[in-house]
Amino acid sequence: MESTFLVVGAGTMGLGIALLAAEHGERVELVESDMAARARAAQRIAGTTIQLLEAIPVQTLATIALEAVPERLALKRDTLCAMEAALAPNAVLATNTSSLELAELGKVLRRPGRFVGFHFFNPPQQMPLVEIVAAEASDDDAIDTVRALAERLGKTAVEATDTPGFIVNRVARPFYVQALRAEHDAVASIEEIDELALGIGFPMGPFALMDFIGLDINLATTRSLYERTGAPRFEPVETQIALVESSACGRKNGKGFYNYEAGERPPRSVEPPEGSDGDAFDERICILGFGALAEDLSAEAEGAIGAIDRIENDEFLADIDPSITIAFDAGDGTTDRIEALLEIEGLLDPSCAIFFDAYCTDSKALLKRARHPERFIGYGILGLLASQRVVEILDHDALDDEMLAVAQEFFEHLHKRVVLVAPAPGLVLGRIVGSIVNEAVIAVHEGVASAEDVDLAMRLGTNYPLGPIAWGREIGGARIARILRALAAEYGPDFGPHRALWLLDLDEDGAPGEGAPLAEDGSEEAGEEAAE
Repeated sequence: MESTFLVVGAGTMGLGIALLAAEHGERVELVESDMAARARAAQRIAGTTIQLLEAIPVQTLATIALEAVPERLALKRDTLCAMEAALAPNAVLATNTSSLELAELGKVLRRPGRFVGFHFFNPPQQMPLVEIVAAEASDDDAIDTVRALAERLGKTAVEATDTPGFIVNRVARPFYVQALRAEHDAVASIEEIDELALGIGFPMGPFALMDFIGLDINLATTRSLYERTGAPRFEPVETQIALVESSACGRKNGKGFYNYEAGERPPRSVEPPEGSDGDAFDERICILGFGALAEDLSAEAEGAIGAIDRIENDEFLADIDPSITIAFDAGDGTTDRIEALLEIEGLLDPSCAIFFDAYCTDSKALLKRARHPERFIGYGILGLLASQRVVEILDHDALDDEMLAVAQEFFEHLHKRVVLVAPAPGLVLGRIVGSIVNEAVIAVHEGVASAEDVDLAMRLGTNYPLGPIAWGREIGGARIARILRALAAEYGPDFGPHRALWLLDLDEDGAPGEGAPLAEDGSEEAGEEAAE
């Protein structure tokens, strides 16, 4: 007899999953007890083969049953018990929960071995990813059964253990929480943070995305993660709490971080600045430092501006041409450069602009010791300059307007927009992306999922430009660790770097290089498997 897929709950997710299954030839029973929701579902499924029911049947031929009711523990438990009673002993019972613990949900079940997590993403008909979550009691056959269904539905499945947030909701949490903290601390505005996120490759800014998801839903996931882990890095931020309490929940009711009722809209893209092509850049430039950042910047600058000077070793700082007007210090991308920068300042004319890496150098200490702090321009370039359309510039109190104009003109010639941000550890992008990479490394270390599945999940489930492990290797583990140590000094040790970050800087043979395979225990694995 033909197998049946039972879906309980015809809200946004349940209805979308049912439609998806029907489109792929599955026989679907859809249950919705709420009369209004059932009427809406009836309109959507008209013309399909979906059978709409008002209650869970006493008995069903379904081989897989999925609950997709609201994220309330008692409601889900009651629903799962009723579903289990209707199913044959060998049928698989699944939950679409995004934040609740499967072990807690499964305590009321008679056959916990047949219970698994089957987490779809919104909208389920479009998002290519599903997370298959194995509780401690889940048997292999149940996992294989839902994996086979995922394949029939055209989805890419990743496997996760029963841990808070699974893969995507956990690893993505810093995208929201760190953006909220940066805005709360007045590092940058909501619009500027969204623009910076777009400029580094995220498909939406964090505030625009929270408005799209629903601030209440996003906050509930953050709260669940915080309550289940107790980790301060997941603690909800008061700004979001206050908005939800005032019923400002985003697009769905017209007001969230943006006031849609008043015509406000978040930025949707970041275009390169106009007017720099063909314009002469009348500055003498020297790029100082070695490593990926210095090499990348030199190549970009030579291609866009012309000949530049290079000094790759601090032993030769005294050889710097005193006539240069821009000294751009890239350092090695990982160490604080205060002493070298002060030496450079002493060798050059007071009118020379000095750029420094604000992700690695303590700007407060530097500006306090500098004789001419107005000439120091802190910048934020996270990974490859070619993949970054926006550059953060440190808007410190001493910064001279003429120096700021030089910075804007310089980056315009490199086809980069400039966003001014206040002094803070990691500025905006450093703290957001660095924390995402760190959370991914922690998840792999704790055995939540493999490095490959973490990267795959974040690319398919959130449309990140790179998987966080691969992104961390591009940026460099030591560079991220430097950023996060500064963040931890400000907010506490839970915001600091995980001890396995250094593995991102090793090659497969354990030598400095492109990144060693990251094992689930945080150790280095020799072999051919890599996280990219």
